[in-house]
Amino acid sequence: MTLKKIFNNHIIMSGIYKGISGMSLFVTIRLLMEYLGQDNYGLWVLVFTLFQMVLLMDFGLQSSLKTKIPIILKENNLEKLKTYIKTNYILSGYLAAIIFVFFLFIIFSFNLTETFKINFQDEPFVKTIFILNIFFFCLGLIANLQKSLYVAFLKGKHTEESIAFNQIGLTVLVFISTLFFDKIDVKSKLILITFINGVFTLIVNLFYTIMFFKKEKLDLKVKSNLSLSYLKEIIKLGFKFLITQVGVMFIFSSDQYIVSNAFGPSDVAMYEIVNKYFQFPMLIFMAAFSPLWSLFANQFINKKFDEIKKSFNTFNKIFVLMILANGVFAFLCSWVIDLWIKDDLIISFDFILLIAIITSLRIFTVFYSYFLYGVNHLNFYIFVLLISLVIKIPLSYFFINHGCGINSVLYSSLFILCMWTIIFPLHSFQLIKNNLK
Repeated sequence: MTLKKIFNNHIIMSGIYKGISGMSLFVTIRLLMEYLGQDNYGLWVLVFTLFQMVLLMDFGLQSSLKTKIPIILKENNLEKLKTYIKTNYILSGYLAAIIFVFFLFIIFSFNLTETFKINFQDEPFVKTIFILNIFFFCLGLIANLQKSLYVAFLKGKHTEESIAFNQIGLTVLVFISTLFFDKIDVKSKLILITFINGVFTLIVNLFYTIMFFKKEKLDLKVKSNLSLSYLKEIIKLGFKFLITQVGVMFIFSSDQYIVSNAFGPSDVAMYEIVNKYFQFPMLIFMAAFSPLWSLFANQFINKKFDEIKKSFNTFNKIFVLMILANGVFAFLCSWVIDLWIKDDLIISFDFILLIAIITSLRIFTVFYSYFLYGVNHLNFYIFVLLISLVIKIPLSYFFINHGCGINSVLYSSLFILCMWTIIFPLHSFQLIKNNLK
């Protein structure tokens, strides 16, 4: 492939941009570990992880864009398209306000230092950090719509381009902070990092939003309003996506909170470092898969089932190489982390190997999940997800109570992913087979 073809390939470029942002993220984590110290970095991870959930609590509005816009584009109805996008922005604004108030209530209703065993900071400061972050993340809930719009218009590389640009910028700003604001107290450092992350991310999202509407020659000036029945369709589809997003987030992001509750924030930092290391290959593939969501929707609408089956078979072959690559990552993990963090972290190889296996299985299941998302076949997916949600926490604490330590959360995730690895591909192939009849 020529460089021009590679640059115009949204799947390849999405993976490349994610690789760039992943490398930059590694540097940022190293800087933050040194800047904040292990305990306060663990606090930052808890706060950041919690409010990453906010970006998933959009009532599925962003996900519905990826599925519905290809259908509207096929209808060639510009007025309907603009109205649909505008409605999503309005609903996202209302939702952000509701989420902000909801989290304020939660924050003031609980003793956060006791709940998460944060014995190195006072309660008023911890609440302040949580409130500031929820404010910025609620703004991000609205500004982040641009990412789904790019994917929906089959231009997914721009989504990952914006993420890469954002992450590189954050790395530079954190580095500048370590040079010029190293002598301030740790509370001020946490406040500074919060504002750097919140303000810069908002600016990047707004820039790419403006660029999207300029490139597509769109505006949100529409005379007609959506009918009540069409609005119900948006909310119904969005609610299904909400269940899937929050469910997946809960299964794979609750680990930090289970670990904090059972063992303390220091173990959260260790878990997060190894997890971030393996997220590098996973996020590259997930970014590369992201354009497939709307592409599968487009192919399914146009009954291009042979092309979908070809994608399935190609991916299954490539997945073998992914497993080997993650195996190499596992053997290099301790050495890389020693160079990366330069702290005395004792990490067992079985812990590393478990995360490597989980990473491989997550890559596999995400591919087939994007197909189910794209073709709007969510009821079956939600059914499997609800079963997984029911067993996640009890299974984790079962292993904790039997002396499995921090590996407990990994055993529960591994059990769930093994189930998904069998069920999702079988169901996807069956869907294609049924539509070929």
